[in-house]
Amino acid sequence: MARVVREGVAMSGADTMQWRVRHVTSHRYAESSAATYSEARLIPLTTGDQVVLRSRVEIDPSAWSQEYRDYWGTTVTAFEVTEEHEVLTVSATSVVDTGPVDTGSVDAIGWEGLADPDLRDRHCEYLAPSEVTDPDAGLASRLLDIREASGSPAEYVHAVGEIVRTEVQRLGAPTHVSSTAREVWEARAGVVHDLVHVVLGALRQAGIPARFVSGYVHADDDPPVGETFTSEPYAWVQWWDGDWTGYDVLEDGAIGPRHVALGIGREFADVPPLRGIYATGGSVDAIVEVELTRLA
Repeated sequence: MARVVREGVAMSGADTMQWRVRHVTSHRYAESSAATYSEARLIPLTTGDQVVLRSRVEIDPSAWSQEYRDYWGTTVTAFEVTEEHEVLTVSATSVVDTGPVDTGSVDAIGWEGLADPDLRDRHCEYLAPSEVTDPDAGLASRLLDIREASGSPAEYVHAVGEIVRTEVQRLGAPTHVSSTAREVWEARAGVVHDLVHVVLGALRQAGIPARFVSGYVHADDDPPVGETFTSEPYAWVQWWDGDWTGYDVLEDGAIGPRHVALGIGREFADVPPLRGIYATGGSVDAIVEVELTRLA
């Protein structure tokens, strides 16, 4: 069993929370795999409002592995399993301090500021259209009216979130994310990652830089210390109006200490928890288990 271990320095403050996050993904092959080459993005981010104190990634069967930080700033554990195996299990356990997000230190720049060519060039990666996030034609038409009626980018963000949250049914825990925003809107159903893709496309159409955040969230505002909560992979939006602001689409609210961020990118494909290739001719079943325990 291969292990990668990391450690950091704790945050301080009355409003912080400390979490133990355990994420286990098992791939069961219908036919044995001769080899597996994969990347895991399972170590949470360290940012101004989140610090990883300890993290450990374990891989079974035993694997060669190395760690690096990708273009988007996410920690990646790359690994190779070169012995025949029927099951691949990747387990990540992290202890993370999270704190309140500072949302008032930078003035909003508004619609006029977002139209600045230099800003648009600087954030071009989070404004560019894509096959995954581009809105359905019918939705795109509605968005023009919402943009016209919104006095600020913040108003627009919440209006879009309201539409997506009320008109698109959220499906259960995701094991893979493959639908486009158009397909999700047409079906009026998708996992949370799909709903985030719809919102991203809507924000970018209006000229608001927006990016995808993968992670976890506890359902309770003030969960009891020591109690383990069965969770699932989660996602939310960050949008730019002078600074990055987190937005939880499902809760129509800000990001806070009960959110733990794993990775940031343009869309889910930039931050998949586990991605790789497998030398097998059969199907692969994925089983994902997530546990959150508040430690302090």
